[in-house]
Amino acid sequence: MTKVNSNKPQELYGRIVRFIPVILAVLLWSLLTFDNHYYLKKVEDLSLFMFDSLFLVEWFKTPGGFLGLAGSFFTQFLHLPWLGALLWTALLYLAYFLTYRILRIPDRLRLLALIPVALIVIGNMSLGYGMFIMREQDHFFAPTLGYICSLLPLAICRRMDRNLSRILLLALWSIAGFELLGVFALSGVLTAALGLVATSGYTRKEGVRLVGIAIALVLLVPVMMYPLYVTYRMATSWSMGLPTPSVDSWTVAVRLPYQLSLLFAILSAASAGRMGSASLTFRKEITVQVLALAISVVTVWGFWYRDENFRTELAMSDAIDNYDWNKAIDIYTRTVRSHTKSDEKAYRDRTAKLKEVTNADEAADIVDRYSKRFFEPTRTMVLYRDLALLKTGQALDRCFTMKDGGRPQNSRTQLFMATQGGKMLYFQYGLVNMSYRWCLEDVIEHNWSFGTLKYMAMHCIIMQESELAHKYVNKLSKTLFYRKWAREQQALESDSLAMATSDPYRQVLPYMCFESRMSNDVAKPEVYIMSHFVDEPVLNPTPEYATAALYFAMRTQNIPAFWDHLRTYTLTASFDKLPVSVQEATVLYNNLEKSNIRIPVDKAATDRYDSFNKFVQSHPIRSLRESSYIYSKSFGSTFFYYYYFIRNLQTY
Repeated sequence: MTKVNSNKPQELYGRIVRFIPVILAVLLWSLLTFDNHYYLKKVEDLSLFMFDSLFLVEWFKTPGGFLGLAGSFFTQFLHLPWLGALLWTALLYLAYFLTYRILRIPDRLRLLALIPVALIVIGNMSLGYGMFIMREQDHFFAPTLGYICSLLPLAICRRMDRNLSRILLLALWSIAGFELLGVFALSGVLTAALGLVATSGYTRKEGVRLVGIAIALVLLVPVMMYPLYVTYRMATSWSMGLPTPSVDSWTVAVRLPYQLSLLFAILSAASAGRMGSASLTFRKEITVQVLALAISVVTVWGFWYRDENFRTELAMSDAIDNYDWNKAIDIYTRTVRSHTKSDEKAYRDRTAKLKEVTNADEAADIVDRYSKRFFEPTRTMVLYRDLALLKTGQALDRCFTMKDGGRPQNSRTQLFMATQGGKMLYFQYGLVNMSYRWCLEDVIEHNWSFGTLKYMAMHCIIMQESELAHKYVNKLSKTLFYRKWAREQQALESDSLAMATSDPYRQVLPYMCFESRMSNDVAKPEVYIMSHFVDEPVLNPTPEYATAALYFAMRTQNIPAFWDHLRTYTLTASFDKLPVSVQEATVLYNNLEKSNIRIPVDKAATDRYDSFNKFVQSHPIRSLRESSYIYSKSFGSTFFYYYYFIRNLQTY
């Protein structure tokens, strides 16, 4: 009886350990579905899968093509984030289970099998802005599928009795597998050879020969098969099948987690025999398991990309793609409000530090160090917000009352705004030819995607190029989740009246009252859009166009352009009285130029300007960065604050 009781803690411990991976899978699915909803949708938007024979054949032009095809197939289910997250989580759990079983990790150390899974999770969720540059259509699911497939040769070889059969299988797997799975097949060959030597009773000579054959296959097969392809360089042969098989320095970190997961499998296979025979005390087993669990969880949490501005950009982009302008504005507003207390604390801490120094250089250094603690939106966030405000007719009333800025991207490498949101911004502002130009650029650089096809189709429909429109819509009709949208667009291809009254065309057409043209935007949509509205002469502007032109004249702080576009706005737009920000700009510019242009403004606007001047006298501005917060507390919702403090912002 005493002996049975002594085993109960170990039995309970064993049950808990077996249940931990299930708990982690549920937590991961919840985190993906509810906290990374927009990230998953953007991954799907940047991918493509069509039920089309030509599309399927295209994948086999490079090694690892089948893996890419399978990855693209699963990626389309991220259109429904809960479903895509469920599929990926299930595959990750399968990867964990096969690691534990095939690599023969002892039951008492089974949580070691979480480590390669954690590495795969890191690979996907640490990308951040890199997702727009890398743009592999299959990157989210393909490495997981590839890792699972890399374990299969070892499982199959163990069921074979003859050594010659095993060698033939590894040879066939390396040749056919390199075409289908790329480097994952080669890794599987090495994993199988080392695993067999470790657990199948090979003599030293036989083991050395088998491992030597495996290494030779890994080294020679890519070299022998290279002449069969024309789409990649020899230097990337041992990266095929991995995301971004590029030699650019920033891509090394993208591939590293997946390479480490394969290395873990290789080393685990080589040490399978030792792990199985190792004698560990119960306390040491617990220590190893807890350490493996801690490494997996802490590593995933530490490398998970959680930049708030990036997440806000994705959420706003999704709202705009669905023409939910108010949602985009609300997302921006909530993000700004969530930092009110932290900004106040940063100001108090900085003020306390500044009181301790008298040297101007030391004070400037403190201001620089504390600047990152204050919330500041990216330019992409601001452009998305401005677009939404213009579409809802609120831009001139609300835009200059909201926080502005230009926080640099928290990115491994520079990402141009044109690559991230150029297609959408240009299209929504009526610059549909520029939108189409960046769609073509996207296709050349990164191949087709759902998002690109949609904007190309909408461009052709609004320009009444029915033949081209049919081509793009037909492609989307062969997809799983865009068939309904494609059918709706087919009805608009030849019906211009129906097109003009449906979204998004009815909201874009009012901005197309200019002579269509294309020119070089130097990959900077913000500058191009502002220049277009401020500098392009338009004979018969619509109220929407006149509003945008006036707004961007205020945005660029171009005083002569402001007066010109204000005149056009008053003749074109319908309003009871001038928006508050326009009144403030009128008061400010009249005083700056000592002019007397008679525009009716409320007494409240002149009173605010007087209050601002009195505040300047009592709170001298030593530097814009240092004084901006205290001024924003009292005048952050005025055009005066925007004019003096929002300067020298860098677009990209």
